[in-house]
Amino acid sequence: MSFARVRDQEVALRLLRNIITRGRVPNGLLLHGPAGVGKRLAATEMAKAVNCTGALPGDACDECLSCRKTTHGNHPDVKVIVPSGRTREIKKDDIDFINDLSAYRPFEGERRVFIIQDAERIRVDAQNHLLKTLEEPPSATLFILITEHPRALLPTIRSRCQQLRFGALRPETVVELLTRERDMAPATAEAIASVSQGQMSRALDLVDSEKRDVVMDMARRLGAGEDPMLLSAEFAAHLRVQQEAIKAAVKADFSGRNVDDGTREDREELEEQQEALVAGLIRGEIMEYLYLFQTWYRDAGVHAATGDDSRVLNRDQLEHLGAGGDPWPKLTAIDKAWRYIERNINRDRVLRDLFFALST
Repeated sequence: MSFARVRDQEVALRLLRNIITRGRVPNGLLLHGPAGVGKRLAATEMAKAVNCTGALPGDACDECLSCRKTTHGNHPDVKVIVPSGRTREIKKDDIDFINDLSAYRPFEGERRVFIIQDAERIRVDAQNHLLKTLEEPPSATLFILITEHPRALLPTIRSRCQQLRFGALRPETVVELLTRERDMAPATAEAIASVSQGQMSRALDLVDSEKRDVVMDMARRLGAGEDPMLLSAEFAAHLRVQQEAIKAAVKADFSGRNVDDGTREDREELEEQQEALVAGLIRGEIMEYLYLFQTWYRDAGVHAATGDDSRVLNRDQLEHLGAGGDPWPKLTAIDKAWRYIERNINRDRVLRDLFFALST
């Protein structure tokens, strides 16, 4: 049933089922671990289970009205909070809203559930306001915080939540899901599973996009001595095409939110939300490209040092590894580019400097 959709997280799921079965639902849960391993799915299933009106012990029935509403995102007692604004943060106003709402009884269910995605993006002042509610929580409220970086949260926030760690998916699980959902050949699925490092969202993105092909092409051409200035310009142009596609998709997603009758402030807020979402998505895309560059040069260094094919992530590219000099300074340059992109330093400049470093 419900929790069975979450794969390879036996310990976390056993704890969640025990919480429900024993009726000892805490006011705060902190689900942490890598991206794309089932944290958000588990949070949704937990929200369904605590309000389920079916008779299935320790899980959600997926058939009652409450479960169906939560699945479709329209349950009045289940709210999802995500970073917003140009800075992609969860602000004090967002936390004040859920704190105020938590003071009221649930509309329909047993509990009101707040799922806070990317909880590491909660501003410090907002975390302090959330802490006040966690210290004296309403009995019928459950806060589920989801993060890849739990240490970005205040220690007092972490101490008020029951923590559940989610690990990477097993390679065979990723292979199974890829072959089933994308009808891939097993050998190709195994290569993608290796590079994705147990993150299903990354594996699906690698299948559905051309990121890996682009990175391998750039790395080979840099190793062959092509002009890094021209290659960085080519790569920047590729990213601009990606950005325009993201803008179009976000605009289409927002097209149903009619604010023509609203105030100028309403329209400006909507535009700001669109810009923030586009900025966040393109930053995420760049980070994935940097990750793939990182795996390439990491593989080159590991294979040169050990000669062990099993330690290589890009196992279907063994014959192309090793060209282009010492990989370790290149990994340092990638780490630096990662930090600069995270700080919103000019993207074209960062990539140009990176490509020069990768060409040496």
